[in-house]
Amino acid sequence: MTQKLEELRARHDVGDMLGKVAGFPAQMREAWKIGAEFAPRVEAGDYRAVVVCGMGGSAIGGDMLRSLFGERLRAPIVSCRDYAVPAYLARDSFVIVSSYSGNTGETLSAYDSLGGTGAARVAVSTGGALEARCRADGVPFCRIPGGLPPRSAIGYSLLPMVHILRAAGLADFDDAEYDEALEAVEVLCEACALGSDPNPAVDLALELTGRLPFVYAAPGLLEAVARRWACQFNENSKMLAHFAYYPELNHNEIVGWETQVDLMENVVVVSLEDVDDHEMTGHHTDISLGIVEPLAGGIVRLRSEEGARMKRMLTTMLLGDFTSVYLALLAGVDPTPVAKIDFLKQQLKNVEK
Repeated sequence: MTQKLEELRARHDVGDMLGKVAGFPAQMREAWKIGAEFAPRVEAGDYRAVVVCGMGGSAIGGDMLRSLFGERLRAPIVSCRDYAVPAYLARDSFVIVSSYSGNTGETLSAYDSLGGTGAARVAVSTGGALEARCRADGVPFCRIPGGLPPRSAIGYSLLPMVHILRAAGLADFDDAEYDEALEAVEVLCEACALGSDPNPAVDLALELTGRLPFVYAAPGLLEAVARRWACQFNENSKMLAHFAYYPELNHNEIVGWETQVDLMENVVVVSLEDVDDHEMTGHHTDISLGIVEPLAGGIVRLRSEEGARMKRMLTTMLLGDFTSVYLALLAGVDPTPVAKIDFLKQQLKNVEK
């Protein structure tokens, strides 16, 4: 299998997506340093909410920030994936505007909607029109390195925001938790590297090849990770994927497993589970997977590693990233291009004209 994957990578991974995923530990180090250097520019305050504005690969950092901090937050985090932040939400809030390119239309519009609301603002981006707006308005701007697909810049999107929230007085975070997470992702990168045997990412990709992944998780630490897995399958593997959450899915989705037998036989459920999941949610998980198992094409239950929250979250995320690239290679596609997104953006530009 290693030789086959090496051949497939040479033929199809033109943009070196596997290398970008494997480079996550280095990105962590740089992103952590960037956040630490930017933090003194953040003003602490008595904010009633945190709003993270962004789309796609830039928005998922906000979701993961909420999952990471959990009950340590002193104010709720709300993700805004829209053209405007509602005034009631922006009022007295701390807003992080995240756009990797700095030119995301929805995010720029959301930034503009904040004028006059009294919201405190910071931005995280590589530059673009967002930087120009921030300079004009005197808004603190955290510059991150460019040159990556936004989904490959999750470290740059997430880790500076950890420093930002801590500096704003909105959450506590011990640097030792970062150190533990960095060491763990380095180990996982070695385990998932091309040529490693056994390789958990390759094994999972083989199980998912030709199937439709349903990624399930509980609200909490792995909620955003489940969404990330599905999005990585979409963009890297060029395949449809679905995500849903226990126990909510047991109040609706579970009934959908009653018919469409041919479809269900092609579904593999990937259940992401964490030590901090509520005890009753664990019962929901066991019972619902017991219902689904005779109907689905497969069930994969993955338990997060032991350790602090950042370690558990990032190692689970990274396993999904590697799996999505190996899925692309096994399907004979280049994981980097996102042609349909590029086409859609061009069409939107034509509408704006």
